[in-house]
Amino acid sequence: MEKSFVLSQWNLRIPCKVSEPEDGIIRRVVLGVHGIGGSAMDTIQTSLAEEMTLFYSATVRFDFPAHGENPMDDSAFTVRNCVDTVAAVARWAREQYPQVTDLCIFATGFGAYVTLLALDELLEMPGQVKLVIQTPSVRMDETLLSMLKLTQNAFFALDTATIHAQRPFEVSYRFYQDLRENSVMTDYPIPMLILQGEEDAYIRMEDIQLFRQMNEDAKLVIIPGASHRFLEEGAWDMVLDLTRDWFEFEQVLCCDWE
Repeated sequence: MEKSFVLSQWNLRIPCKVSEPEDGIIRRVVLGVHGIGGSAMDTIQTSLAEEMTLFYSATVRFDFPAHGENPMDDSAFTVRNCVDTVAAVARWAREQYPQVTDLCIFATGFGAYVTLLALDELLEMPGQVKLVIQTPSVRMDETLLSMLKLTQNAFFALDTATIHAQRPFEVSYRFYQDLRENSVMTDYPIPMLILQGEEDAYIRMEDIQLFRQMNEDAKLVIIPGASHRFLEEGAWDMVLDLTRDWFEFEQVLCCDWE
């Protein structure tokens, strides 16, 4: 059962989709946080929702500013607005499902970066946070340059550049500076599961390994042969299995690939 609504918080308009189990039994809430250029309706988010509802979870997905069903207002796509978006949706989920103690978050790429920035605020809310970050852009400034195929100097000269994704949109050099000023390369006070593709062309393995070393309670699983979007045969099924184990037990039962 899926329903759509728009959450209005501060200056934000946040299109959301909620999927609930057909029998109405809800044991946990899962937030799906998409990557840059993605949306609540991309394949990763929709298949996550389908899988989680089979295991008694309500899944809440949403669109960042200038993404998905949000208006194409490129100026609204700022780091601060994205962090506020994650916090607003998490707060709504806590209020909507007060009987559920676990707020589980599956965040990918840029969405993982934003979720880490929002984590202090998320941890102030009631209940426990369980976190899975897939191909996290732990150095999002460098990832952005890689996506744009620009050097820092070339981006500075252009001032704005276009990301070609599901919906093309512009990002400014000021946005890039914000990414540089908001680092997530530090330690965090909760366990987390990091899922990284062995053949990821955007996220450097050495950055992921350094981030893991900073977080001794984190678990890193490297998926053999998987690229950034885990499109290879069996790779996404592995992600779903590992994610379900983490949300259920907060440990990885299948760790042959660590």
